[in-house]
Amino acid sequence: MAKRKKGGGHREPDGRSFVEVLRRPSVGVEASTGRAWVGVDQQVGHGSADALFALTAEQYAAVLAGEGLGSFEGECWRGGHDDLLLFHPGGGSWRPERWHPARTRMLPPRFEGELWWHVDALGEPADDPRAAVARSLAAGADGADGADGQHGTGGTGGTVFRLTGEGAHPRPAALIGGLGPGSDRARARAVLGEPLEEDGDAYAVEGDLVRLGYVDGGLATIALERPAPRPLSAEGPVRALLAALGEPEGGPAFREVVRLAGGAHRRWAASSGFSRRLLAFDGGAAVQTEDGRVLSVRLPASGLLPGSRAEVHRVLGAPSDRHGPTDLHRYGARDLLVGYGSEFDSARPDAAPGTLTAVLRGVSVSHDLHRWRSGEFTLFLDVLGRPEADPLVGQVRALPGVRLALRRGLVSEVVVGDRGHRAERLAAFVDGMPAAPARQDVPFGLPHHRGDRDDLREFAQGWIHVHAADGRTVSTVTVAQEPPRVH
Repeated sequence: MAKRKKGGGHREPDGRSFVEVLRRPSVGVEASTGRAWVGVDQQVGHGSADALFALTAEQYAAVLAGEGLGSFEGECWRGGHDDLLLFHPGGGSWRPERWHPARTRMLPPRFEGELWWHVDALGEPADDPRAAVARSLAAGADGADGADGQHGTGGTGGTVFRLTGEGAHPRPAALIGGLGPGSDRARARAVLGEPLEEDGDAYAVEGDLVRLGYVDGGLATIALERPAPRPLSAEGPVRALLAALGEPEGGPAFREVVRLAGGAHRRWAASSGFSRRLLAFDGGAAVQTEDGRVLSVRLPASGLLPGSRAEVHRVLGAPSDRHGPTDLHRYGARDLLVGYGSEFDSARPDAAPGTLTAVLRGVSVSHDLHRWRSGEFTLFLDVLGRPEADPLVGQVRALPGVRLALRRGLVSEVVVGDRGHRAERLAAFVDGMPAAPARQDVPFGLPHHRGDRDDLREFAQGWIHVHAADGRTVSTVTVAQEPPRVH
């Protein structure tokens, strides 16, 4: 077992792989050994992070079934189980070297368990990271190497997990929390809800199918299937929202979404270390992008969909899955989630749709994304390393008073303030910054490096270099891939 290690110190390379299955509390599996763990909060410097303590198979199954761990977490926190410690944060590493976090589901899940990793890997190429994690969780089980349609066929395919006997899944009670080997059909309905057909054993799970197999009335197999893609028959705004997913920010499909959303928006960063952007529109719409591509679009449903849930179903077809006030309509790799207000009101057939969210399948987005800073600096960071023909680069090039530098056909830096439109560009660089800013008016916190006339700050995608010729008032701001020399 790893010893409790506090403070600094050199860490040897760690080949273990920690896969998170449940977020609160953080629970998962160390894939190389198959051992389950729970994260217990620890004080680290001025912050906190989880130490990971080993669980028994019974404890792991219990917490996934919602039964909790009793006093175990408190005992670990007080140092009572250091012999079970697998990882302790500190020494510059708050997470294990190979850490695979569980993602937040767009549709609230009916159950917790390892099956969600297999849902996300279904149909993905064999070399996709999600498929690799799913295979590691099923190591030793029949089909875990990709045979029989498991993880990586690239088609709709399916996966069958045996819960007992030779070739069974290594943690059969952890695939679906609360539903282990030998469970009866009544227990399955209590965990998964009603089956798709009366007296049937197939259940909808985020647009996919979970089919349960029984031997002598006891659960023996769990099969995961992906139905054939459903064609999108709806025209108009719904098609436009779905068409924009995965497309370049600034491209034709994106511009159509901007038109539907109302045009005026602010482009927010969550932090200096997070590359996802939130485009918040004045009318309530929101778009999230990452790496220059559209991840999700969220609009008020008024004017885009019919006025009742029953009418929406006539236009879009029956939902692929639903949970309380939210319906999921899946169209291949694109998901459409329609929200109908409160859970009580949504039960009525005449419930009016309130929100419409289009998102790429397998992607999680939160439209309560923390809004740290907004302004053109987000654009400038995002075009670094992009080719001149990229739509986002064209958008930046069209801004007055902006100079782009290219290296081997790719944007290497963006400079504002050195000629023309100085006040306009500096004021827009970060929303709320004055037109003639002093060095201390740049609201990014303390610089990583500071010289007599220069401040340098590191972001996830590059560097922001603020130069003040007189040592006080900002002359130019350069956003660059490589850190310039500070004087």
